[in-house]
Amino acid sequence: MNFRILVQLVVLGMIWGSSFLFQRITVPALGAGATASARILLAVLVLGITLAVMRRPLHWRSRWRDYVGVGLINSGIPFLLFAFAAYSLPAGYIAVLNATVPLFTVLIGWIGGPRPSNSKLTGVVVGILGVATLARFGTVTPSWMTVAGFAAVLVASILYALGARAVRVRFADADPLTVACGTMSGALLPLLPVALYTMPGRVPSVGVSGALLALGVVCTGLAYAIFYQLIREAGSERAVTVTFLVPLFALVWGALFLGEAITWASAVGCGLVLFAVALIFERVPGLRPRVIVAPLPQLCAQGGRR
Repeated sequence: MNFRILVQLVVLGMIWGSSFLFQRITVPALGAGATASARILLAVLVLGITLAVMRRPLHWRSRWRDYVGVGLINSGIPFLLFAFAAYSLPAGYIAVLNATVPLFTVLIGWIGGPRPSNSKLTGVVVGILGVATLARFGTVTPSWMTVAGFAAVLVASILYALGARAVRVRFADADPLTVACGTMSGALLPLLPVALYTMPGRVPSVGVSGALLALGVVCTGLAYAIFYQLIREAGSERAVTVTFLVPLFALVWGALFLGEAITWASAVGCGLVLFAVALIFERVPGLRPRVIVAPLPQLCAQGGRR
């Protein structure tokens, strides 16, 4: 991994980690519906301008059904659930729970598919322990709202896992930047009624407006552009390692700017979830699946059958 890719990974982790901080600022003032819709709208503007400059078509008329369906699963509903969770959960908590996406990806892939490796199954168990540690021993006082917040983030993580599979099936040969803009455009349309119904009656403050602008333009629009550039330069396997960094930065930003305490439970829960992600990505030495190299005669025979 060269220095340029490493810098991009760190920058992306810092940006996505701050998105939970900005939601903690915007949601109490604007509401969950308005925050999620405005975030997507700003991202669509950024991505749309980028596509226009690059002269890449969106193919909306032929693909709008896929854009709306996948967009709701992969952006619209998860963004709404994250915004709802911001009412009651600290930014660091939301980020750690969001890191459970690979866990659900493994479980969903197991349904009707091959059995996951021992490393991945161990990661699922460790990840559940991490979430349980946060829920049981964290700084959040248990209430109906905090339980609903936990449930909202976990449902959003499941939708992210389902959305990733849907993107691979429906947009296998499509340009990633076009898919990002199209799916977010499709997600925005059904959310507009929710945004209009929950929109506050007064103009938000300069601080709230700035946080919303950063959330939409930087944390969504710019972040997606960086992420897809990473996929192009380093491959998807290396690009998704940003999952390791997002919760760490979210905990740091929450502590620095919102005064959210980092307790032993927060640290242990975060560590367990990140270790689970490492297990699922098979990055832990000793637990990686063995690669069996066929003998030379067998390889020659296989080559002859091509």
